[in-house]
Amino acid sequence: MMIKLSAPLLAACALLLAGCAAPTPVKQTPVLVQTPPRIVVVADPKLTELLAYQASLRAMSSSELVKAQLELARADHAPHNTIRRAMLQATLRTPGDLARAQTLLDSITQATSDEAKLLAPLAQFLSGQYADLRRQDEAVERLNGQVREAQRRNDQLNEKLEALKNIERSLSVRPAAGAPK
Repeated sequence: MMIKLSAPLLAACALLLAGCAAPTPVKQTPVLVQTPPRIVVVADPKLTELLAYQASLRAMSSSELVKAQLELARADHAPHNTIRRAMLQATLRTPGDLARAQTLLDSITQATSDEAKLLAPLAQFLSGQYADLRRQDEAVERLNGQVREAQRRNDQLNEKLEALKNIERSLSVRPAAGAPK
């Protein structure tokens, strides 16, 4: 038996078959990725020494820190020694030390000598770090104050609660209403 297909049906079949055909590849334009320029840093021996000094401070005991403080007190006021003093002050972390360290570093950033100009970026970086540490210390102190205040209020409420419990215990038990006396 032979089936006759109409022209519109044949056109629809042709369109369906055309849709199944492999699509022509779309031309992709290459994407250019720009890499940043290579920066070559020549480390200054004084910068390297200061970074090593900072690392050594973190490993020192408190008696070693005091000894280092005495040694720096005898050293001249060259910019690299001033930065070492600031690093030591920041490591000691007694009240006001971070502020004193920042003051020392500010003197480096404002100085005009060649050595100070070389060390100014390090001084600015350290000063920013110390400012962040000061803000964190202030936030911790503020939170500790809030905890102390909450504990004080909690203690007061506990005292009041105990006082109410004592009053309740001291009251005599009253007989129920309508009970014989």
